[in-house]
Amino acid sequence: MKKSVISLTSAAALVCALVTGCGTANSSNNTVSSTNTVSNTANTGAASVSGTKTTALGLNAVVDPNAMPKPGQVVIAVDDTYPPMEYTDPSNPNKLIGFDIDLGDALAKYLHEKVVWKPTSFDGIVEGLKAGKYDMVISTLNDTPQREKQIDFVDYMSFGQVIVVKKGHAGNIKTIADLKGKQVGVEIGTTSQDALQKEGGIDVKEYNTFPDAFQDLADGRLAACVVDEVVGRYYVNLQPNNYQIAGKPFLSEPVGIGINKKNVSLDAKVKKAIAQMKKDGTYQKIYTYWFGAQ
Repeated sequence: MKKSVISLTSAAALVCALVTGCGTANSSNNTVSSTNTVSNTANTGAASVSGTKTTALGLNAVVDPNAMPKPGQVVIAVDDTYPPMEYTDPSNPNKLIGFDIDLGDALAKYLHEKVVWKPTSFDGIVEGLKAGKYDMVISTLNDTPQREKQIDFVDYMSFGQVIVVKKGHAGNIKTIADLKGKQVGVEIGTTSQDALQKEGGIDVKEYNTFPDAFQDLADGRLAACVVDEVVGRYYVNLQPNNYQIAGKPFLSEPVGIGINKKNVSLDAKVKKAIAQMKKDGTYQKIYTYWFGAQ
């Protein structure tokens, strides 16, 4: 059920104001040397300074933390801490912005229904979808074989993972294998976390949100962070004196809209809507606004 995807690896033009997203469900095969969870909630690090971008289409996202699916509206779950894909507007704490936010808001026109965003912790976002707490997930959700067993996907782009280090501290770090024996930050429940666990021998420090991980990296409390390429480049472009990417992107995977397997009708409508958006130029308009020309 993979749709055509756009590779971000070829778009080194993730310039100016890039953002983020991510993840897989937690892996049960944990081979890391130790795992620590950090639950800081302060909005620190690069995400607290996100430039002047707001929306590609002039739409204002409707946010309701208590929204539930009902006729006439589509409730979309999002982890709103992942710039430039989905995050809170620094100038308005009640407003969501980002590539995924524009994409989801644009769906309203094609689905002929109101779109309502429901901020949700990424760690439980798939389980919430399965439980019927919302209609879909648009939150830089990687389409992985493990997740495909649980939910359906409509893919809309693809990118890999990158290793981000403190500026001038790359050392011999070029690949994920070079992280063995080092403390590395990841957002809990992500493909980045799974990749480190699969590699083994890495001291993984889990965070509820990426801004906290990047703040610890800037402060020298981590050797590196592993994150989606689009997010890593966003932080590096935003604060080039604090961060740099070590090595090349790896583990490229598609990113898609997650839909409950029981909701076959919505799945078909979203597939058609994404195809129409790519055909009529709406998708390209959103993409260019956030990432520059392909």
